[in-house]
Amino acid sequence: METLPPRTTTSQSAILIATLFAKTILLDAAGAAGPVLSRSNAIRTRPGISLDCQTAMAALLSSSSPPGTMIYRTTRALSAPDHPSVVELTFSALVDLSISTIRQKLRIQAFESTWNIEIVFQLIPALPRPPFKLAVFDMDSTLINQEVIDELARTIGIESAVSAITARAMNGELDFSESLKARVALLKGVRADVWEDLKGVITIADGARELCRALKKLGVKMAVLSGGFTPLAEWLKWQLGLDYAVANHLLTDPTTTPPTLSGLLSPTHPIIDATQKGLLLHSIAASNNIPLSSTMAVGDGANDLLMLHAAGLGVAFRAKERVQREAPNRLNSDSLVDILYLLGYTKSEIDELIS
Repeated sequence: METLPPRTTTSQSAILIATLFAKTILLDAAGAAGPVLSRSNAIRTRPGISLDCQTAMAALLSSSSPPGTMIYRTTRALSAPDHPSVVELTFSALVDLSISTIRQKLRIQAFESTWNIEIVFQLIPALPRPPFKLAVFDMDSTLINQEVIDELARTIGIESAVSAITARAMNGELDFSESLKARVALLKGVRADVWEDLKGVITIADGARELCRALKKLGVKMAVLSGGFTPLAEWLKWQLGLDYAVANHLLTDPTTTPPTLSGLLSPTHPIIDATQKGLLLHSIAASNNIPLSSTMAVGDGANDLLMLHAAGLGVAFRAKERVQREAPNRLNSDSLVDILYLLGYTKSEIDELIS
């Protein structure tokens, strides 16, 4: 068994928190597990995490480090106590750690596969855990279910042209800024109020309203940082009660009646790419006197990786394959409400927060 590298000093220990989530499985109408997720009569359910799994997790972390440097402390069932689908284990860590080190050295992915669970790790200075004060979210495929540019392309009939640009970007021929500009150029002459059409198509992700309602009650500042477009980001800010909405600014053509899009981005506003999202996380936190350790970031795309790594807690939620590999943590549950378990709340406390 590989060991974790010992720290070079004897400073006070940190606390490692491992939150275990049972993966959702599909049952047919008779209650039997089934492989086809699209069946109309399918029932999605999350099984309990067995005591054997909890014991194996505690043993893995405790026995895979130099003697006395990773000490098991507690186990808490965060959901139903008798049949928990979410469990939190805590350890005292007397070694220099990173989340990536834990995942790689201890072969966490194999453990997750064996027990059909997902594990989110957090390192904090001490218990009780400090409260989070700022949460930043990606928009497309995170707070909403769609990719706005794809829906826009369908609405105005330019799907094939947008797909061609996407393919070039995926092949590394275009970076994010170049691909965004190329897509925006295709919007020249489109009605400036096309966003109103999209509001009837866009659906808010499961659990997003409840999560934001709970965070608002907890006094957490919230922001959507989007590589999409300002009109929909501002609409989503209003829908969810967010404090900030930052996205890309498109210019309108003032010479047309009715107004149309110019096909150009505003030169006085930065493009919201990965670097800008990271800078925005820092600047919003600083303007509210919030340390980065008290921030969380949630997203699904490559443009989110910098902010996921910079935040105190970064979670790739139902993310693209590359992001799942490279993010500090990933979670593929059915609802964004599950983020609240990572703040240490139990099911009954979450129900009260979102009521």
